[in-house]
Amino acid sequence: MDSKSLETAPWVKNAPIKILSHGYTGHKDFSPNTEIRPAYMQCCNYNIISIDYNPIAREPCYVSAATNTELVGKCTAQLIDELIQNHNFSISQFHLIGFSLGGQVVGYVANYIKSGRFDRITALDPAMPLFVTHDKKKKIDSDDANFVDVLHTNSLEKGKLESCGKVDFYANGGLTQPGCRTTKNESSSSCSHARAPQYYAESIVTDVGFYATKCYSWISYMIGWCELYDSNEDILFGEYVTTNVSGLYFFRTNSESPYARGPNKRKSE
Repeated sequence: MDSKSLETAPWVKNAPIKILSHGYTGHKDFSPNTEIRPAYMQCCNYNIISIDYNPIAREPCYVSAATNTELVGKCTAQLIDELIQNHNFSISQFHLIGFSLGGQVVGYVANYIKSGRFDRITALDPAMPLFVTHDKKKKIDSDDANFVDVLHTNSLEKGKLESCGKVDFYANGGLTQPGCRTTKNESSSSCSHARAPQYYAESIVTDVGFYATKCYSWISYMIGWCELYDSNEDILFGEYVTTNVSGLYFFRTNSESPYARGPNKRKSE
């Protein structure tokens, strides 16, 4: 984008601006854009910007791609500052959504923005390799926006297990996803990783909803202790999440689309 294209773009004034960031080897017409963009176009009259940094995120060098996320974040922050300072947009209009490496890009955008603090950042199975660090400036974290929501679908392989948002959602435990198997064209890990933008896109348009239950920790969930938590606090995962919640939440999905299963049933019901 340049100044002229910013002026002539068909902006929906005062509407939310969704900024989508792809992952390793991706581009503007790759995940999460192919899932989330059509969902927004179906439901809402929003502005959508798709970041494309494919030339510096190509195979076979993941190390360079991971390193370049900081540069992409810095450049994206400059674009947003330009829109706010010279084109009469408000920082409250922006919602950043990143998948995989893009989930780390949006954290860097928050580090470099000069026009204020974002209301919301969403990270979809943010990349783990080369982002295991105590330095919060080098990874997505809960301080990057007023509300940071994170989805985990392939933890300990392509995505992170550690909680890094104000609220973290673990789909089906966050490790692997039902229905994902290694085939000739795709590994089980890649399939589980790719479910993150699919679940989020479905959350935008579903009438059923992904309902998640709070638990102490991931370990508590895995060993079946969450029922001892006595939580009746189910919340919606995804686009319409309540932004005044915090902690770790867990939900189950179907093994194929549509994935949402609706409200959870309690044993007492």
